[in-house]
Order: sequence, then C-alpha cells, then structure tokens
Amino acid sequence: MLNDGLILERHPLASSSYGVEEKNAVLEVVNSGMFTMGERVRKFEQKFAEYIGTKYAVMVNSGSSANLLMVAAYTLKHGPGTVVVPAVSWATSYSPFQQYGWKLRFVDIDRQTLNYDQMGLWNACEDYPDLILAVNLLGNPNNFYGFPRRVQVLEDNCESLGAVYQGKKTGSFGLMASHSFYFAHHISCGEGGAITTDSRELYEMLLCLRSHGWTRHLPEDNVLKVKPGQFDFIYPGYNVRPTEIQAALGLVQLEKLPEIIRVRRENASRFPLKTQKEIGESSWYGFVVFGDDVNRVKESCETRPVVTGNFLRSPSIKYYNYEAGPTPNADYIHDNACFIGNHAYKIDWGFLGAR
Repeated sequence: MLNDGLILERHPLASSSYGVEEKNAVLEVVNSGMFTMGERVRKFEQKFAEYIGTKYAVMVNSGSSANLLMVAAYTLKHGPGTVVVPAVSWATSYSPFQQYGWKLRFVDIDRQTLNYDQMGLWNACEDYPDLILAVNLLGNPNNFYGFPRRVQVLEDNCESLGAVYQGKKTGSFGLMASHSFYFAHHISCGEGGAITTDSRELYEMLLCLRSHGWTRHLPEDNVLKVKPGQFDFIYPGYNVRPTEIQAALGLVQLEKLPEIIRVRRENASRFPLKTQKEIGESSWYGFVVFGDDVNRVKESCETRPVVTGNFLRSPSIKYYNYEAGPTPNADYIHDNACFIGNHAYKIDWGFLGAR
C-alpha cells in the first residue's frame, strides 16, 4: 500500500491529514509569541459553531475535557440524577457522570448500527430519567427523531464530526454536545475538543468552568449576572483551556473538512466487507468487521476493539453506581468484532480481496 510515497506493511489505524498549511499555521503562532488561549481560539469557536449549526462553541484541550465540562455544567445547574447510556462507548463518555454522582442506566446497542437498540432505549426511559447520553458511534448518527421526547439529551459527537441526520449535523441535536480533535479523528489539533450548544446560560457556564471557574472570560452583558474581569470564582472549575497552536491547526483543518468527509464516504462506498449499517449520512470514522472477517483483516490491518467493547465488562465498572439489563449485542461486539481505520486519502481495498 502507498500513502504519501511511504510503503505501509499493514493498513494503519490512523494517519495524518497535515500538510504545509498546518506547519505554516504553527509557525505563525510561534513567531507571534502568543501561545495561550487568545484570538485564534475565539475565531475557531465562531467557525466551528457555524459549521455545526449551533449558536455557541467552547474550545477545550481534549474531547474528554469536553465531556467533563458538559456534564459539570448540566449537574451544577440541575443536580445529579439518572442518565441512560449505551453499553458501548469510550470510557470518558461515562466517567464524568461517575465523578459527578450520577446513576448510569446501561442499554444494549443495535448489532447493525452500533448505536442504541431502540426498544431498549424506550424501555429504559419509561420512568422518565433525567438524561439520555446519545453517543454517535464511529461516525454514525443516532436515530434522534426516534428518541423519547420527554427526556433531555446530551450528545457525545467525538467520533462523528461531519455526520448528518435528516438535514442536521450531529452535534446540534442535544442540549450540549462534545467533540474531539485528537490525532485519529476527522480533524486534528494534535489534541483538542469543543462543546457546542444553543443555550446562552450553559455557554457562559462553560466559559467559566474551562478557566478555573472564574468570571474573567465572560461578556459584559452575561446572563449569569456577574461582573466579568474580576478574580471571582463562581464554580468549582478546571484549567482545560486550549492553546493558540491547537486553534491554528483547527482553523486549517476546518477548511479541509468537507474534502476529508467526502473521501471517507467514498472509501466507505467501496469497502468490501460487511460493516456497520449506516444511519443518515455517516462520516465513517472507521469500519467494524464481524465474525470470520476478524481474523482475515488482522492479517493485513492494524486493529483494535470496537471502542471499549461492552463497558460493563471493564474493570473500572466497579466504581460506578449503575444498573443494566441483558446486553447480548454489546457482548457479541466485544467477543466477535474489531475495528479498522478509515482515512482522509483514497484507500485501495485490494488487500482485502476487493476487485
């Protein structure tokens, strides 16, 4: 296989989409002498919110931090409660709820789409829990208009930037949504993340929580009704601020994103093996293979488990307050499937026997 002139012995899990533009953007930051959060971060937030279709975006240093601040803001406003979560997701989709005193109600996934089993989701919401965490897994949107309407939704969109469901981009369905810009994701800031929302109040809470819980970065006309620019700490916050270098990389990558998504979808259209069933317009983070195909792809591909597999089988589950019914589909994925990567360049699937 060829990738930018390099011979690859095995199909890689991830690859860089950087070019000279990203290098020049980093050099501009270095030459400016301004590295901490500043104008480039503000510009990235504006452009990212425009891309997703929300009023606000708050950039942070990772997708995991985005999940943390999202849960922190909601809990500080409403208190902890019960959240419905899918049995397959990344560890830091769950851990902020554990850290903020929530009870997690695990629901099985659909074996084809890898998102919620719809009947299981509705059964889990019969008593109207406080929240549903909608995780758009591996580029695939959830069936959002099939969700129970009386339960508030938070959205983990860390693996699905650019996906579309019935004309709306994922990351715009929930009260808040998290996004990740890690190396392997659709756009990369090296590390990085963001939270999107249409709520002015939650946006301002996130600005405070990102920077120690203080009021320094609030606008003068904030709806929190506090005076900005003072050393007032109104929330138990963190320091999860991004750097100007991360934002500079993000601005370049956002320009490339439509082409990155187009190539990923084109690769998916030619993928020769059975993989996850698409909902809406997936942005195809990668491909899950099942059963007998697992050994086949391991001969020519770097592979990994499907996210964390069934998280109920993780050793860390002993620290959680949770309840769960049977999860046969998550168990099947855990034991009989693996993940291989998609990329921003055209993939010749000949090594998998494609013609």
